[in-house]
Amino acid sequence: MEHNPPTTRRAAVLDTPGIETFEFRSAARRFASGVGVVAARWENRTLAKTVSSFTSVSLNPPLISVCIGSASPLVSAIHRSGCFAVSILQANQHHVSAALSAAGSGQAGTESLGIATTPSRTGAAVIDGYLSYFDCSIENSFQGGDHTIVIGRVIGADSTDGQPLLYFDGGYRSLRSLP
Repeated sequence: MEHNPPTTRRAAVLDTPGIETFEFRSAARRFASGVGVVAARWENRTLAKTVSSFTSVSLNPPLISVCIGSASPLVSAIHRSGCFAVSILQANQHHVSAALSAAGSGQAGTESLGIATTPSRTGAAVIDGYLSYFDCSIENSFQGGDHTIVIGRVIGADSTDGQPLLYFDGGYRSLRSLP
């Protein structure tokens, strides 16, 4: 039996054609996730965007990650301000998520969209009525395809009682307990 060194296998994988965008999106839509909003303050405005990619990275130090489309003005606001907050939305906040995921919403301040926020400890903004939030300073950021992956060091956090807003297969959902 022949054994190929790892570099040969890796090269073979890299030479393989990628999957179609439709196939990738179809598979990714099958992952249910909570809904978060990333927000940063810059030039007297709160820029915010709904994100589906939020992850707890480390407990010590406390780190999270979010992925934001690189073309979004929110990325520049985060880098310029040095901080951001992620608000995890409650089940009754689907209107907030919809408003902040619409095309062009990343350029409009939350103020012009009628979405209420409260300043956080770092100076970023938290969506009012949150289920929980993470107030962060930038630890690191890097490109990941057409997105910017931002690692945040959690400076403050809070949580409230309630049910999370979920996103699955292109639609909003809520939890239901199983027997």
